[in-house]
Amino acid sequence: MSAVRSFTRGQWEALGRRLDALPEKAKDNQHLKVGDGVQSIRTQINTARDKGYTLGELIEQAAQEGIDVNLNSLRYAMRRADQVRISRENKEAIRTYGAGPARASNSARPTTAQDSPPRAEPRQNRSGRASRPEVTKMQGYLGFPISPDTENL
Repeated sequence: MSAVRSFTRGQWEALGRRLDALPEKAKDNQHLKVGDGVQSIRTQINTARDKGYTLGELIEQAAQEGIDVNLNSLRYAMRRADQVRISRENKEAIRTYGAGPARASNSARPTTAQDSPPRAEPRQNRSGRASRPEVTKMQGYLGFPISPDTENL
């Protein structure tokens, strides 16, 4: 079993000062994950795809630049970059055009037969005694009729 490692506050603060003192690396020497790199050149990749190049051919071009990436990694990174682009566009649309109509709360919404539970009304048989109540059926969420279980009450 591994022991819990703890360090003094002074050690962490010294590390923080050391990290603050580090010089900034040149942008060309900074390492990027495949997803971040694909996202940064997404427009160029899409332009090359529009020109008729396949992902395999784009991987060959990447290999000539020293980028060793396989087909699945590139495909996944492109899908993620498109999802990020779409989510950003949706956020921009919400900011630009507003959030749309507000939803009504449950208290402001009129109640319907679907919202209230089924009511069992007692009936009298010929002898005047109450018989089993008859349960009304309701329509479910997908439009199917729902009848409550009254056998084991």
